[in-house]
Amino acid sequence: MSQSVFPNSDFFEKIMFGMRVIHLIFLLYLSTSVVAYSATDAESKSNYPVFDCAIGEQGKRAFLRLPKGNSEVKAILYCHQNMTEEVLFRSKLFTDRMDSLDVAMAFVQQGSQNWDTASGCQERFDSIISGFASATGHQEINTAPIIPFGHSAQATFPWNFAAWNPQRTLCIISYHGDAPRTNLCGYGRANIEWGRTRNIDSIPGLMIEGEYEWWEARVRPALAFRMMYPDSRISFLCDAGRGHFDLGEDTQLYIARFIEKSLADPRPAGGELYSRWNADGSESIDPHDCFWYHDREMVDRTRLRYSAAHGDVPRYVSAKISGQTVDYDSTRHVRMLFPLRKVLPTSAERIPDDFEFTVEPFFSNADRISPVAGSDTSDIKVVLISGPAIQTGPYTFRYDPDYFGLDPKRLWSGITLTLEAPGDSTYMPAIQELNISLPH
Repeated sequence: MSQSVFPNSDFFEKIMFGMRVIHLIFLLYLSTSVVAYSATDAESKSNYPVFDCAIGEQGKRAFLRLPKGNSEVKAILYCHQNMTEEVLFRSKLFTDRMDSLDVAMAFVQQGSQNWDTASGCQERFDSIISGFASATGHQEINTAPIIPFGHSAQATFPWNFAAWNPQRTLCIISYHGDAPRTNLCGYGRANIEWGRTRNIDSIPGLMIEGEYEWWEARVRPALAFRMMYPDSRISFLCDAGRGHFDLGEDTQLYIARFIEKSLADPRPAGGELYSRWNADGSESIDPHDCFWYHDREMVDRTRLRYSAAHGDVPRYVSAKISGQTVDYDSTRHVRMLFPLRKVLPTSAERIPDDFEFTVEPFFSNADRISPVAGSDTSDIKVVLISGPAIQTGPYTFRYDPDYFGLDPKRLWSGITLTLEAPGDSTYMPAIQELNISLPH
């Protein structure tokens, strides 16, 4: 006759029940911190990013997009949320390029603006990377080279990340845009000191500055840094015909090619020098006024951007939102502002989940209010830059209550668009940012 090894079977059953409860609670916890995304659902939405996993709590999440059709991640484009980086995740042109290079793309909320390691940013980075590897099963993520990317208030972090992680950094991209060790950080506070031993020697770094946001005091520190550190590899692109908030397809392709060159030669020994951008179109051969480029092809690409034929007559673009005039104020950072409440149903206490609105662009006079009579508006594009919206057509948008970048602490809480018109032999390209504020 057999006998239980547990003298009190009721006690044992209670223990097992308790363990099952604890296990269930643990699984529920994981479901809130690691999220798998359905590509089918995401791809049904126009211009909607497709993520393979997310880790962390809402508002402080880190998302990862794996390269499609490949089994091994060769590098990770590591973007801190600010604004314009969202364009890269929404752009099929760019994501296809990253797929072809086996580059994963990470979108990180509340990332450190200056990479001050005393704040715990290094430990958080290590945790995020480990979490991505565990959640996706791609263990090579643990050691994959990193491409830090930051825009505006996040444009200093890529340089500082590289200085603290030189062996881990593939290349650096500071978009609209700070110089390494700059005294004019995009976040408006002092930079952090690297100390005597840190450097970014031999790491390809790219600073991009929009023509219409040009500030010479931002560019000069990059030239000075290259001369002070002769083993540095500091490239520069003037985003000709562009402003601060936009990220056009020609620039997306330039960034993708820069990454491709860096993958092929992560620590280039040689390279080419080419002149900084000058408003009058002149070129300099003085090394003090030149930046480094991977090779002649990148020089030619840069020169082509600078010499693209367009006129010198400015023109202006504006828009109405579902028939309502948009306010313009030249003293604001985002100069066109529209409260979405103006076009919501009068009885609505909040934004309906399926609410749609239309942007009606037009060429305007300098006041950005009155239209230019008889102008053809068919060339004006409306581009979704960031925020809780899904672009459903060239001029139509739907509110997105499931917006991946939702963060109550985020500075830019609304929907940011740009109105973009190409230049021609007479007119300069026209760019106008527009922010749609949301009711609380």
